[in-house]
Amino acid sequence: MNQQVDLTGQSAIVTGGSRNIGLAIASKLQKSGARVSIVAHSDQKTLNTALETLKSPSLPPCIGSLVDITDEKEVFDLFELTERSNGPTTILVNGAAIRPHLPFVELNKATWSKVIDTILTGAFLTSREFFRRLPETLCGSIINIGGMSAHIPQKDRAHVIAAKSGLLGLTRALAVEGQGRIRVNSVVPGVINTSRQPSQYNPIEDETEGSPIGTTDDVAQAVLALSNPDETYITGQTIHVNGGRFMP
Repeated sequence: MNQQVDLTGQSAIVTGGSRNIGLAIASKLQKSGARVSIVAHSDQKTLNTALETLKSPSLPPCIGSLVDITDEKEVFDLFELTERSNGPTTILVNGAAIRPHLPFVELNKATWSKVIDTILTGAFLTSREFFRRLPETLCGSIINIGGMSAHIPQKDRAHVIAAKSGLLGLTRALAVEGQGRIRVNSVVPGVINTSRQPSQYNPIEDETEGSPIGTTDDVAQAVLALSNPDETYITGQTIHVNGGRFMP
């Protein structure tokens, strides 16, 4: 896949774009010329920090919003705002996710629903708005950020695995829906060096000495390649960025 990507004139929305992998993706798209809109859920401070990180006089300006992507009206308003500022959205990265780890027998319906809604229903709503709004004269690209646990299942993640597995199915379904105009692919990160809250599980802790650890830039490179408007024939695919941990 060509890494010399020119996204001048493109407009991108990145959900989960205020930190870690999402922020790296937003930065990579911006540096390639895209006008970027990053989306966070509720942390205004982190969003402001991300926008400061992305501020550069030599790059297209970046905007940011706090959005509940499980709410249809808020998703509608997000696309309205982005369109007014950046023009029609031609790149959508569905990266928003929550990953609370719980034993299956302790998992309640509220937590199950919150995870499914954030990862899967949110991607459905943003993708549907993308399909509805993309002008007939333009082509576009959707990249869904998957999870390796959907391919190598582990304990205490039934809700996350179900949501991420559903996202793979949605990727294939939308690739067929958009065939010829909207490409839809999935990028699945492996073990990536990201910052975590003290209470959050960090998969790096389970890695044996010498195991390769990926960077957020490794994932962003794959997303950039799939965002390339010149890559017209790659759709419905799942690209693994995992240092060889899983080889389908």
